[in-house]
Amino acid sequence: MNAQSTTTNDRPAIATVRSVKQSLRVLKALLVCICLLSGIAGAQSLGAYTYFARAGWVCGAGASNSSVATKPTVQCGGMFSGPFFDLEAGVMGPQANQSTVSGYLSTNLFIPLIPLKDLGNRHGVPLFVGGYTNMFQTGNALDYGLAFAHPIDKYHSIQFEVRDYCAFSNPTQHNVVFRIAWLTGIDD
Repeated sequence: MNAQSTTTNDRPAIATVRSVKQSLRVLKALLVCICLLSGIAGAQSLGAYTYFARAGWVCGAGASNSSVATKPTVQCGGMFSGPFFDLEAGVMGPQANQSTVSGYLSTNLFIPLIPLKDLGNRHGVPLFVGGYTNMFQTGNALDYGLAFAHPIDKYHSIQFEVRDYCAFSNPTQHNVVFRIAWLTGIDD
């Protein structure tokens, strides 16, 4: 009987390991696509990141995981950015054990992972992103991840991201989302 209960208790862990492995495969494919896009497109500026302020749309998909359940999740929102920060509002759902849909308000910092003197390269910029998110139906979350901002033309950039929204609710949950953001530079 102990062997049977151990097997039953291991099922959520096995499902989580499978989910993580699938997420890593998707991330690898996304990184290959980013590298290919970097080599093909020949923008000569940072696109939207050339401007003091940017605005855009962001959407993504991923998984919401807690000790109770693992569910697919989607996210869409709008963002407004300045130098090294952004404000974002949107909806995300379903949450692992909290609600079907949750509005969110997020404030984040982004830090380039290459020296500032190299920011004008035509291939794009890898970024670390992180900050605080208030998910209205779920609670407070710390979000962090990696992004790659690629210039499309003088005014526009596309940004590929993977983020984990770690919500400190009961139970603690991780909402790992692969996101794509379309950003437009705002003239002064």
